[in-house]
Amino acid sequence: MMIEGHTKFKGKPFQLPTFRSWMVFVSRELFDDIRKARDEGLSFKEQVNEAIAVEYTIGKALADDPWHVSVIRKQMTQNLGAKFPEIYEEISQAFADELKFPNSGDWMPVNAYELILRVVCRTSNRLFVGLPLCRNEEFTKMSCDYTTTVIRAGFFIAMFPGFLKPLVARWLSAAPAATKGFERFLLPVIEERIRKEEELGESWNDQKPFDFLQWMIDAADGKRREPKELNKRMLAMNFTATHTSSMSFTHAFYWLAAYPQYVPELRQEIEFAIKEHGWTRDAIDNMFKADSFIKEAMRLTGLGVMSMARKSMRPFTLSDGTVIPTGSRIAVNAWSIHHDPDTYEKPEEFDPFRFSRRIEQGESIIKNAFTTSSSSFVFWGAGTHVCAGRYFASQELKAMLAYVVMNFDVKMPNDGERPADVWFGAACIPDPKATVLFRKRAG
Repeated sequence: MMIEGHTKFKGKPFQLPTFRSWMVFVSRELFDDIRKARDEGLSFKEQVNEAIAVEYTIGKALADDPWHVSVIRKQMTQNLGAKFPEIYEEISQAFADELKFPNSGDWMPVNAYELILRVVCRTSNRLFVGLPLCRNEEFTKMSCDYTTTVIRAGFFIAMFPGFLKPLVARWLSAAPAATKGFERFLLPVIEERIRKEEELGESWNDQKPFDFLQWMIDAADGKRREPKELNKRMLAMNFTATHTSSMSFTHAFYWLAAYPQYVPELRQEIEFAIKEHGWTRDAIDNMFKADSFIKEAMRLTGLGVMSMARKSMRPFTLSDGTVIPTGSRIAVNAWSIHHDPDTYEKPEEFDPFRFSRRIEQGESIIKNAFTTSSSSFVFWGAGTHVCAGRYFASQELKAMLAYVVMNFDVKMPNDGERPADVWFGAACIPDPKATVLFRKRAG
């Protein structure tokens, strides 16, 4: 329908019904209108709240005061290189813990999504809270369970009128239980760190942990520094990091398993990068084909048909003269942009080295990088609300892909095709039940 609407209306805005209301879709030509719009006109926060009932699934305070995003943009992004050895170590250990291969060396069937969800959760928490908590089984299970329920619960809660939402949320939302569960693990840690800071003063700077939780404690003041408030932020971070990255990597992983003919070329590049730089961020940054592989998977399937969704807070006039009424929802037509034959040759085909080939032909590395948002690649959103954690997500996904390629052979059962995606409204979900065959590489 997205391609049909784009073709029928010749790139002009059109609307389609969703479960809750009509959604106006705009094409690439009006991308900048959405990107540059201020929240007073087109609100990101109000759209997200309507889509997944943030007040009941994640917490209203987090949406109203997202101060932790600045910590993601600054401290977290700036320290990704220093933290990479730990991230790689956790990827390696998580796969080792999750995959118990038979001594026979035979292929082993694995539920791919469940495996990836746990590896992503542990890897993210290695950065967020460090050892030993990131490997605690109960903590990991709690985080994974919460992650998988937020979108589903939010979707159904949002379908009810305002006066019924609190009642419905009592039955559907996992947030209250997850918040209390996280408190059991995180409150003692947070309270101890704050106590040591008060007791040790400046000498604490030489001893304090080097993780996202500590960066948040350092950046917080007043009510923001209360342990329970910090705990809620960490729960939200677990959802956002684990949900998007596990979905994204599963999409890419299914392409890898269904098209093993591309593995030798990937493996050659990865081996060279590791030989030159070791398992470091520099090595990951030089894996252009791995970067291209993941970006192409997100272009072709991605996480849904739309990007940059907003809610109109007042009548909003687009540059072509179209007026978006107050209360309307609007989004960029990501599907038609990512499948536009004027931008992408043979857009319906999976071409894993599409972007790395452009770099080899002399195009800009930055322009073709997975992390770069543009009017032709809107996976991350754009403008003020472009995904703040995309540099960590990209590094994590590429490191996971590189680890899998170097350590395992993977394929679909019976040398089959890539599992069909599951559509949940406008969201494109990789099949959560699909099995992939793993075999440990010799040597």
